[in-house]
Amino acid sequence: MSKKVIIVGAGITGLTTAVYLQRSGFDVTLIEQHNIVGGMCTSWKRKGYLFEGAIHWLTGSSPKMKVHQIWKDTGALDENIPIQLKDPFYSVEHDGQIINLYRDIDKTVEHLKAISPDDAPLLKKIAKDVKNLSKMQMPIADIKGVKAKNPMPMTHGFLFKMLPALPAVKRLGKITCFEFAKQFKHPAIQRLLRIVPDKYTATSLAFTLSALHTGDGGYPEGGSLAMVQRMAKTFTDLGGKLLLNAQVQKVNYTEGKIEEHVEKNTNGAGRVTGVTMKNETLDADAVIVSQETIAALDQLFNTPPVDDWITEMRENLKPAVCTFICIGVRTELPDVMLPEWTLKTPITFGDTTINEVSFYSYRHYAPDGGTALTTISFGDTYNFWKKAKDEGRYDEEKQALAEQFSRALCEKYPQCEGKIEIVDIATPLTYERYTGAYHGSWMSIMEPGDKMKQYPGYCKNIKGLYFAGHRLMPPGGLPSAAASGYRVAQQICLEFDEVFG
Repeated sequence: MSKKVIIVGAGITGLTTAVYLQRSGFDVTLIEQHNIVGGMCTSWKRKGYLFEGAIHWLTGSSPKMKVHQIWKDTGALDENIPIQLKDPFYSVEHDGQIINLYRDIDKTVEHLKAISPDDAPLLKKIAKDVKNLSKMQMPIADIKGVKAKNPMPMTHGFLFKMLPALPAVKRLGKITCFEFAKQFKHPAIQRLLRIVPDKYTATSLAFTLSALHTGDGGYPEGGSLAMVQRMAKTFTDLGGKLLLNAQVQKVNYTEGKIEEHVEKNTNGAGRVTGVTMKNETLDADAVIVSQETIAALDQLFNTPPVDDWITEMRENLKPAVCTFICIGVRTELPDVMLPEWTLKTPITFGDTTINEVSFYSYRHYAPDGGTALTTISFGDTYNFWKKAKDEGRYDEEKQALAEQFSRALCEKYPQCEGKIEIVDIATPLTYERYTGAYHGSWMSIMEPGDKMKQYPGYCKNIKGLYFAGHRLMPPGGLPSAAASGYRVAQQICLEFDEVFG
């Protein structure tokens, strides 16, 4: 009989794991507390406007990238899904001039050298780094010992190609994106290169630029919600069971002796037995927790596991938190990312001050003659919003922020005056409520000095219990979530001696 596997959470990781395990012969039940799949990878509709809440560019949209195979296997992407490669990728307005970041790094460098000849040496250097980094990508390979229908071994050739990029990775990993941008003399170039949050290492920026340069980082038509719905359909078409509006209250397991020097959850361990829900208990041979790991550890266990990697994760966690501002306006604005402009009056909320703003713009996500706009305010404002909620002024603070963004938009684009039909704000509390993620966090921050880390995700004293998700592969993001799902599916196949399909 097929082994029963329960997966908690139908985000990108849960969906990826579910598809691979169902295809590998397991009896899989995927449980999601929300009424739709996707987790953090989502979109939502308000008054006829669809607001994109996750994908603005996707690593692995290009078939050249290894992670593309996961998107293809799971049904997220196929040859019939158009990929938009908008160019320029980002723009800023400075003294009435539009300055662009193109996908082709050589085109960007020539454009910026003409604007600021003094920055030419540094621009030339970043072009070299980007081209070297373009040979480096997330490795997707079989774990040791697993049997696979379509093997994906880690080859020496793949590793050898990445060697030229290592000096740049090391050098850029020592400074933040903010520090890197400040090396340039021209203020517009400084602004243009701050497309990654300031605290992240400059390596993150360089990897982003290299993805664009290779033709990756496209936007799949339909966006986040359409992509995860395709993944869910792939899973259910394979015979998998998807439970929506269903919340796991507890993961059940028997106690076992902790063995010293045990590298896998095997001899002498306890055993996972299933999960408890509101009105029933479901038995399982294995349980995979793909809900955000920190919140799941605190919520789903009477006694949370205490493996060393869990302690290390808790100690090192730097949650990336943001606030989404979405505006539906009944006028047509360009169907591209609007150039970043300097505000006449800064926008403030809590300890946050916003001096420049830009919007992602989608006419095809709006009623006829309208435009759906989204922008992101980075920064950990969780405590601000939580305090506002506790003190009964949460809606008031959201309204005040909505008015500030509306005023800024109308000052820049007067044709919007009187035509704003909806302003919808998703705070960290919104994401916490719908996904259960710790502080509504969708990634982890990698700062200078932080090392790339991949947590094992299994427990030495609880056989059959696994954790997966972006938190186990910081800094995270959609490709990390998918890769984590791929890896845990192989771990399950290895434990039960099944062929990974």
